[in-house]
Amino acid sequence: MIKTKISQKVVTGNIFIAVLLILGTFFLYSCSRNPFDIKPIQQVVLTIHRLDTLLFEQSPEQVKKSIFGYFDQYPDIFELYTDRILRLGKRESRYFMDYLDLFLRHPDIRDSYDSTKAIFGNFSTYKRELEQAFSLLKTHIPDLPVPELYLVISGFNESLVLTDSAVIVSLDKFLGQQSFFYQKIGMPRYLRKRSNPDLIAVEIVRNWLASEYENKDSIKNLASEIIQQGKILYLMDAAFPRYSDAKKISYTNDEIIWAEKSEKHLWAYIIDQKLLFSTSIHEIKKFTGEAPFVGTFGQDSPGRIGAWIGWQIVRRFMQRNPDVTIQQLMKTTNNQQILLNSGYSPR
Repeated sequence: MIKTKISQKVVTGNIFIAVLLILGTFFLYSCSRNPFDIKPIQQVVLTIHRLDTLLFEQSPEQVKKSIFGYFDQYPDIFELYTDRILRLGKRESRYFMDYLDLFLRHPDIRDSYDSTKAIFGNFSTYKRELEQAFSLLKTHIPDLPVPELYLVISGFNESLVLTDSAVIVSLDKFLGQQSFFYQKIGMPRYLRKRSNPDLIAVEIVRNWLASEYENKDSIKNLASEIIQQGKILYLMDAAFPRYSDAKKISYTNDEIIWAEKSEKHLWAYIIDQKLLFSTSIHEIKKFTGEAPFVGTFGQDSPGRIGAWIGWQIVRRFMQRNPDVTIQQLMKTTNNQQILLNSGYSPR
């Protein structure tokens, strides 16, 4: 009898402990649950045009016979591709067909196409990733335009070219940072880090958002610019709720760790040097422009560190103002007010 009673107490105690563990787990999950990790209201379906296969799955002779039809098939886009990206000149140019032929037959270009085909021949995984991101964004901002994508071989020129309704994506700029092509053309290391295939979706989305939400603040200073870029990165939180901060901003893990450890000192430097409201183009570019690092903070610092700081300011603002929707945030043109109402003060 005694043994049985003791057993009952043990069982009862175990049940009690189990209930506490379940409730504790539920409480922690509820408190830490990402509010952006939601189910989209409707699924976006992207339109993707494979201009890479159009040009390289045929012989150069066949392409040249059909080339002028492509200008009609893809009005504006194909001219933008051949003239601005490939730099072949206008189609009316006397040497257009000669330059086109050289491009199509160039050994490095043919090899780069083979490499992109190995990685992006089946683009379905990246398509789903992008569709999920845009579906989540349109859940928060229903009137956000969704671009059509044109996948191309650019001869290692511009990674992304954006129009009002489209993004032209140079697949040969996303072959991975170890690609021997990039070493051969002398691509800077800090740009190679953003050439990994797994970053193609975040690069497309982040650049598209930046083009849709340009800084319309009447005051153009460092504070306004870093907060505008922070707003774009806050949208990346909504678009890619399960991705790391490093991936959303295209940093390495080490760069994110550096930023987090240095946040207090970065902010103190900006305040002490009275840079926050500086209108100097040089200072703004130093903190927000593409660069291997910010000279003031040493070679371990990542470029675009101002955008990362702006991101933390916007996150803080949204935490303190839960009634503000993402749509309202993006419509706000007074970025100085966001700073004032954020209470941002890293410790």
